[in-house]
Amino acid sequence: KPDMVFFGEQLPQGTLLEATHRSQSCDLFIVIGSSLVVYPAAYMPEYARKAGAKMAIINLTSTDLDHHATVVIHSEAGETMQKVMEKVGGELTR
Repeated sequence: KPDMVFFGEQLPQGTLLEATHRSQSCDLFIVIGSSLVVYPAAYMPEYARKAGAKMAIINLTSTDLDHHATVVIHSEAGETMQKVMEKVGGELTR
C-alpha cells in the first residue's frame, strides 16, 4: 500500500499532530485542489489562519475559506502549479 491515506481511512495520530503543529506555525498556508470539506484535514487552513498565516487557495470551485484567503485562484490545480513553477524557475515533476 502506498504511503497515503485513502478516503474513509483514519489519519495516523502522529501525522495529524504534526500537521496541526505545522499549520499553527506557518507564515503561508497553500491549499491546492481541495474543497476543504473532508475533516480533519480541512481544519488545517483554519488553524493557520487563526495563527496569523496568509492563505492561498487554488481550486476549481469556491470553498468556505475563500473570503479569508489572500489569494484565490479558481483553476485546475496541476495547470496552475505548472505556471507557478515556471515563474519561480522550478520544475513540476509527476
